Amino acid sequence: MKENTNCDNHKWIPLLGVSEGKGVPTSLFTCVNCGDLKVGTKTIKMSRFRMDMGELPINNVAGIRLTETPANNQTASGFTVQMTYGESITIGDLLYFKSDGKVYKADADGSSTYPVMALALATASSESNNILLHGIYKDSTKWTGGSVLTVGGVCYLSTTPGGTTQTQPTATNDVIQVVGIATNADRIYFNPSMDYLTHT
Repeated sequence: MKENTNCDNHKWIPLLGVSEGKGVPTSLFTCVNCGDLKVGTKTIKMSRFRMDMGELPINNVAGIRLTETPANNQTASGFTVQMTYGESITIGDLLYFKSDGKVYKADADGSSTYPVMALALATASSESNNILLHGIYKDSTKWTGGSVLTVGGVCYLSTTPGGTTQTQPTATNDVIQVVGIATNADRIYFNPSMDYLTHT
């Protein structure tokens, strides 16, 4: 089967399901020209070569393409999950997971307020929200003016709750945890290490 990357003239036919012993059309369609699938109006490109899910194509070498430049401010491209906030959290805050099953602001000089496991993607106080586990985060509101990131510089958990810094914490008992690398003055490749050091 030759890979068909373009189809300028989709001809959709519904796939059939069975109801009361009879074949009935479903909301799942396939194109008879190229084999693309769609559910309702959402097209899924799938073949033995690749599968596209929005901006995340998965190809035959199991690669996942993240967008290095998220389109909008305070948005991310990467792996996300929904978790419940345990306190008032601001978008962009670094988070740790607590024994009550909720996420809280991480803090390098707090008591058991680390390691960082995620980055907040919503401002809220208690409900379930998306958090970034791994990927690219853009925030030109936080990282602007005199607070821009140094491109290529390592980013650490800050002693300010939820904060990111490019200077290692230095006080006794402060935690030094790498959380990513600055890829732009207002973007971070968020990839928190589960290893950390305690400053003595």
